[in-house]
Amino acid sequence: MKAAFVLFGLALLSCAIWLTGFGRSSSALLIENALAQPMDDTRLGAFLSIDNQGTPDRLLAVSSPVAAATLYNPASADGLPVPSGHSALALDAAHIDIRQPETPFAHGALVPLVLTFAKAGDVTVKARMSDPAQAGAAGEVGLFGRGDICVVGDGEPAPEIAIDALPDGDGWQVKITARDFTFSEDLMGLYHVPGTGHGHIYVGGMKLGRLFAPEYHIGPLPPGAHEVRVTLNTNDHRAYVVGDTPVTASTIITVD
Repeated sequence: MKAAFVLFGLALLSCAIWLTGFGRSSSALLIENALAQPMDDTRLGAFLSIDNQGTPDRLLAVSSPVAAATLYNPASADGLPVPSGHSALALDAAHIDIRQPETPFAHGALVPLVLTFAKAGDVTVKARMSDPAQAGAAGEVGLFGRGDICVVGDGEPAPEIAIDALPDGDGWQVKITARDFTFSEDLMGLYHVPGTGHGHIYVGGMKLGRLFAPEYHIGPLPPGAHEVRVTLNTNDHRAYVVGDTPVTASTIITVD
């Protein structure tokens, strides 16, 4: 669906909303691609992307007038950093957990959500319900990639990873050292080739994007300590696991 851009305070009938600060610290957030999908019989996950063209912010909480909704964050319980630049709530990262009401949301329904930001304040968005079962795609419910892994076989390259984050202007440059692994954008989404793939990078539980090279720039972050984590994934998006250990590394960025 083509995103429609509207000013904060107007009725939101699409998946995108612009937020600009009025009388507050500078805030310019574009929230789009809000989507809700079943996680199991009683719960939905809601996902969205944030393009922050202003100063860093923090997502503190979420609620809904029609269902119980909370933030799920695997990294922290202290809210989510929203750096300048792009970040996202995603299935394999922090996201919104919604309890299905007594009358479950139908495929295509709009689920209203109120996001509470430290600077931007309360923002209402609507996540479009996407249920593969109700859409007639039998057998696809739950195939969202969460938990999909690739255990390295005997004789195959066993990737290792280490990361470091260095100050770079008003942001941070993350440098990745990967052994027995080749970054490949051309093969992403195609067949598995042992020892090749791409990375996923997260900060404070927010997903920043995919990595096709051993470095990544993170924009300005709000004050506090933020975990930066990188995982290595196969061309077909499974997480590499050596033995019983996921191939991942993390470091801490502290912003005064």
